[in-house]
Amino acid sequence: MMWDEARSMVAELARGRARWLAETVSAVRAEGVWLVGSLGSGRGDEWSDVDVIVVGGDCLLDGNLLTLEMPGNGPAGGGYVGAMYDVGHLPLWVDWYQWPSDAPIPRESRLLAGAGTAGSLDLSETLELVGRGLPGSAPDPDVFALAMLPLAAKHIARGDFEKAAAMASMLNAPSDVGVGAGLSVVLSRVEGHEAPSAAVRRYLEVVRAIAGPGPWLAGE
Repeated sequence: MMWDEARSMVAELARGRARWLAETVSAVRAEGVWLVGSLGSGRGDEWSDVDVIVVGGDCLLDGNLLTLEMPGNGPAGGGYVGAMYDVGHLPLWVDWYQWPSDAPIPRESRLLAGAGTAGSLDLSETLELVGRGLPGSAPDPDVFALAMLPLAAKHIARGDFEKAAAMASMLNAPSDVGVGAGLSVVLSRVEGHEAPSAAVRRYLEVVRAIAGPGPWLAGE
């Protein structure tokens, strides 16, 4: 894949993310819908994922490629599910937080629909305050790998090789072929899940084309 083609696909991902967010928020039925994380605080970039808090309502999971339910990542009395969506050429990852009506909203959250006021604690601090949900069963390892691979790869695109290497190690990637190449090895081990696997493969190819062979093989 050529650099200019890869850049075009990343730009389309950012546009697709905006379209998906606008269409989805209008379809969610809840007391409030909040954008949290880097996009909510205005620190996001074209690689940023979407973090959504749904207060007193249900997450909208229609049309996803895969889901990763991890109740311990969300608040007690609510829930958390991560979902991958196809917004064009590349996958978009969304962290959905189902939020109890009486729990405070993290600071630096942006209200997208409904009503409410953000609190004084960040997301992690707020979850510690209200308590986290009980851990569920261990996720399917192939689904977990597909969810984490784009998150690791985007750190390479941003030049944060330490975070990328840490995530690669968590996924049991080989350490002697370079971080990016190690992520590709992890993907090759995934069985089934054809549609999300193909989307993740394109994502890795785009990051490799943009980062270049040196950064892709960093740590070799």
